[in-house]
Amino acid sequence: MTTDQDSTTVPSSPPRARAYQPLLIVLGAVCLGIFLDRRAAPSPGVWWGLAAAGWSTWLVAWQLRRSRIAGVALLLAIVAAAGVWHHLRWSLFTADDIGRFVQEPAEPVCVEALVEQAGRRLAAPEYDPMRIIPQGDRTQFELRLQKIRDGSVWRSASGRATLLVDGQMPDIRAGDRLRVFGKLAGARVECNPGQFDRAEYLRADRVRATLRAGHRECVVVVERAGDGAAGWWLPRQSLDRARQAARSALWQRLEPRQAALASALLLGNREDLDPVRSLAFQVTGTIHLLAISGLHVGIIALAIGFLLRLLRVPRGQAAVLIALAAVAYTLLTDAQPPAIRASVLVVVFSSAVVLGRRPLQFHSLAVAALVVLILNPADLFRTGPQLSFLAVAALMWFGPIAFRWENGDETSRSLHRLIDENRPWHEQIAFWLWRFFRGLTLISLIVSFVGMPLVMARFHIVTPVAIPLNVLLWIPVTVALSSGFVVFTVGWLIPPVGAVAGWICNASLAFINGAIDAAQRIPHGHSWVTGPAEWWLWGFYGGLAVAAVAWRRLSRRGRRWLAVPLVAWIAVGLLVGARPPRGDRLECTFLSVGHGLSVVLVLPDGRTVLYDAGSFGTPDSTAQVIASCLWHKGIGRLDALVLSHADADHYNAVPGLLRRVSVGAVYVPPDMFARENRSLRALREAIDTAGVPLHELAAGDFLGDRSDGGHGSDRPHERDFRIEVLHPVRQSTPASDNAGSLVLLVEGFGRRILLTGDLESPGLDELLAKRPVDCDVLLVPHHGSRQSNPPGLIDVCRPETAVISGSLSRNPAAIEQAYRSAGVRVLHTARVGAVEVVISPTGVDVEPYLSRSDGAELPK
Repeated sequence: MTTDQDSTTVPSSPPRARAYQPLLIVLGAVCLGIFLDRRAAPSPGVWWGLAAAGWSTWLVAWQLRRSRIAGVALLLAIVAAAGVWHHLRWSLFTADDIGRFVQEPAEPVCVEALVEQAGRRLAAPEYDPMRIIPQGDRTQFELRLQKIRDGSVWRSASGRATLLVDGQMPDIRAGDRLRVFGKLAGARVECNPGQFDRAEYLRADRVRATLRAGHRECVVVVERAGDGAAGWWLPRQSLDRARQAARSALWQRLEPRQAALASALLLGNREDLDPVRSLAFQVTGTIHLLAISGLHVGIIALAIGFLLRLLRVPRGQAAVLIALAAVAYTLLTDAQPPAIRASVLVVVFSSAVVLGRRPLQFHSLAVAALVVLILNPADLFRTGPQLSFLAVAALMWFGPIAFRWENGDETSRSLHRLIDENRPWHEQIAFWLWRFFRGLTLISLIVSFVGMPLVMARFHIVTPVAIPLNVLLWIPVTVALSSGFVVFTVGWLIPPVGAVAGWICNASLAFINGAIDAAQRIPHGHSWVTGPAEWWLWGFYGGLAVAAVAWRRLSRRGRRWLAVPLVAWIAVGLLVGARPPRGDRLECTFLSVGHGLSVVLVLPDGRTVLYDAGSFGTPDSTAQVIASCLWHKGIGRLDALVLSHADADHYNAVPGLLRRVSVGAVYVPPDMFARENRSLRALREAIDTAGVPLHELAAGDFLGDRSDGGHGSDRPHERDFRIEVLHPVRQSTPASDNAGSLVLLVEGFGRRILLTGDLESPGLDELLAKRPVDCDVLLVPHHGSRQSNPPGLIDVCRPETAVISGSLSRNPAAIEQAYRSAGVRVLHTARVGAVEVVISPTGVDVEPYLSRSDGAELPK
């Protein structure tokens, strides 16, 4: 997967001498301060004390001409200043911040707030038979809170929140003051191993709450921007109007499919693309095209520079115009960190042209990084900015080396130029094209090599098809960006020019869409992987940094030896990833997926079983949560996927999961597919398309006995663990899908876990009447519903811990109290996140992922 590639980062010749670049050291100090505050979280007093000590020591040492001591003291002060700034942005919130009013489950509230940015239309997703709750068009706003109503009294409130409204609301502008009636909820925290922490991501922007309004009528404009104090929002309004006008121009000139891509490609409106389409860009390693970055800003700057050169604009004036255009485009596209980085580089390089100075590449990159971190220090921990700066730094460093390696010294280059000048014109064009695409391929290889470990660790995907595909798409993307830019900047003024540019843009985007469609169908073009460990990433990138610093000081032979530790470290990562399973434990993880169920079993022999995969939420999002947990545990393949019954909230994530993880076999209860509906047909089609064998299980079978090829067996496995099927009875017709749920008894080292699906009467009564099923951990049937018969289960199973997988919307307090009154520890996944159970020869260890077993709500 590649990221931004600025053509300005590969010089035509390597620098002749090493220049002093002090801002690199300053950047290191700033990063250290931010990192220490995030990991150690000292009090502000500590940072202020260090800053005061550093500045005082610097002043004394500077007066005494102790330059070395003064330099160290100054760096200490910079570290402290960066730590303070991050602490202020990350940890300090006012007493009336909206995040402090969040309750779980979400509570209805009435608030007044200012709109920070015009709403973004979230188009309704395409029909998915697996989706339980249909979803229509929505509009998303970013709000700055002012008041919250407490009964009949308005209280002050502050902070930022995201507002989601069902339906379209195009008339609301930045600066409008709204009164919103909706439900207030906290951002989704990381409830499961490996899950993306959306709450942390939003907190980096100081957003700690989400408001959901079910109807447009729940949002009332109290005061229009421009009336009274709201008039201060004029710049925001101007940007919003320009952004909306640009989007409208693209949709007017282009076909719908190409217009959606153009809106994402040129303006960063990824919400215009269907999630399925976005996934196609991800699996082909071209997702960076949908995030406004240095590639976009660089191409726009080059296109404008080319036009100004044709118009014979003086070099200095052209540099100023290019810098202004880059800044304007960055603001138009919402000023994301990669775009800010690119625009700062353009401004620095343009300033160097105006001043007649030679820009220092890494010094310029340090300036860009400092600007990004000053605007938001939390961007240091975000993958997007990390990949952006990593890609540019790699090109700045390896570009000149690769240039010398490919083209030789100055004498060799002069000889090649002389030979080229004497070739026929068609050969000159052919050789120019060869060198051009060879250079693009080299850039793609460099960026892919440097960025791949981080992409594998964060996104768990490897995309070898991305290397040739990004080379193939470079010209179409350049043409699409340039012509699209003309569409919304000139097309409204000169319609014929807009029409021609629109046709060119449409054709380029059609080629890009076609190439993406073809690339995602290439066998082995992408692979989902578990990814390297965090410590390995630190070693890899730390080693690259050391190699980069030591490169100039080493002889040619010494440089060759640098490859040895690099290859050895890569081998270490591969060996650790392929480590044999621990044979002294059985792991069971009840995932937190809302109203749904998914349980991960890791057996002592290393085999893995997944019990159910579904929820009331978005099917693909649930699949991503499950897959992320598996990857976090180092699991790239499921030996068995067991589906308890034919309710969609127990299987609707299976199609998405099959796209991410290979599965050995799928097991279902008898007559699982006897009832016809669209979701079951889609499930069966997904299983057949993936080529996964499908088998039935019934009472008396033992899952995973290798004596019959991995199918269900009628005799127990003679070892320290086994998985027995207790229900339903074969050749019986259950009264309902729930009553026929597949019940598993997982035994290991003399301990038991009972997995019950949605079991309810009469199936539950039949199970309880058969025999006592003493267990240590019980999955409460049917998400803790009142039909789960707590007294009967407590008497027969006598569990020490009861796990409820569901949401809090059903108010499970009565069920929880029934178990607690019998001395059973109750863990609800909506409160404590995933529940991890480890069975070993020494006993059973049950640990909630959020370490909150007292029934309190999720952390705010």
